Amino acid sequence: MTPHKSAGHSGPDFVDGTGLTLMPGLIEFHSHLQKDMGEAQGRAWLSFGITTVRSPGGTPYEAVEDREVIDAGVRPGPRVFSTGYLMEWQRVYYKMGIAISGPGQLEMELERAKALQHDLVKSYVRMPDLQQRRMVEFAHANGIPVATHEVYPSALVGVDNTEHTAATSRRGYSPKMSTFQRSYNDVIQLLGKSQTIFCPMIANAGTRRVFAANPDLARDPRFALYPGWMRDQVAAFASGRAMAPPGVDTGDPEGPGRMVMDLMKAGARIVAGTDSPNGINLHGELAGYVAAGMTPYQALRAATVTPAEALGLDAGSIEAGKLADLVFVQGNPLEDISAAYRVKRVVANGRFFDLRALIATGRSETLP
Repeated sequence: MTPHKSAGHSGPDFVDGTGLTLMPGLIEFHSHLQKDMGEAQGRAWLSFGITTVRSPGGTPYEAVEDREVIDAGVRPGPRVFSTGYLMEWQRVYYKMGIAISGPGQLEMELERAKALQHDLVKSYVRMPDLQQRRMVEFAHANGIPVATHEVYPSALVGVDNTEHTAATSRRGYSPKMSTFQRSYNDVIQLLGKSQTIFCPMIANAGTRRVFAANPDLARDPRFALYPGWMRDQVAAFASGRAMAPPGVDTGDPEGPGRMVMDLMKAGARIVAGTDSPNGINLHGELAGYVAAGMTPYQALRAATVTPAEALGLDAGSIEAGKLADLVFVQGNPLEDISAAYRVKRVVANGRFFDLRALIATGRSETLP
């Protein structure tokens, strides 16, 4: 840091942040990039201060194109960490999954992940234990992590990331939360003592809270970047009638938040993600963490420092020598977490974007 000098207010690398708060770019740790949203998807992420997106499941070649076209500056958007298909055993539910028929096909899929330089592989909800262990061996030998929905035996064989507080596990065991929104001590201790990277995805209630506290948000021009079906979701959130995931409104509605806090205290590394392509939901996730008991500082770390460490990314904090992922916001998110969505300017991997330009055209100016 150097003393303020008026002479510094010139040159191509000067960005005027007068009256704004500078914070690290946000990392969305769990979303699935969707081609039906077109090029505006990347601009939408940036407009909500999200400079890195991890996409743990998609079609293999589209995943490569998303990563390469943004890295090359052809389309504006966040840095992308992605994989190909959800690796599923013998049958699938989602179009982003592949039904692996046996060990031989598993080896071919793993080799394809290596050839396409995917950033991770995902063991999906029917993958048998032995095959999941093989995925971990292969991925770790090639320097990439493995993600799963499960707790055990994934923690035993070295799976790196566990996703969701309550998502599917179609093998009939290893759930993380009961129907009545309780998570028990064995789950907490397994994930805590293994220091698992855990992505809760509890944004629904938090996003409703953000809209309730900020009535003008429903008219935010950034939502015009989204297709009609997503604008309908925004209207539902704004009216308080958004659909919750199965089970969230039954039993104890505070259960997921309590689970997140218990996991954090036990040693699990909490990273913020939403399983949603809507940028406002990451801010809802952070609001949910604060409502559960985190300080705004702890919540922001879950979307900056901790996921950057999990991804091996030299970002997540504002320090000399770090990658230039920066967000200028109105207000102080350390006092009011919702200030983090009031984005005015973004620097994503050294490229400067003004909010108005992002909404209109996506024009950027690259800083030296």
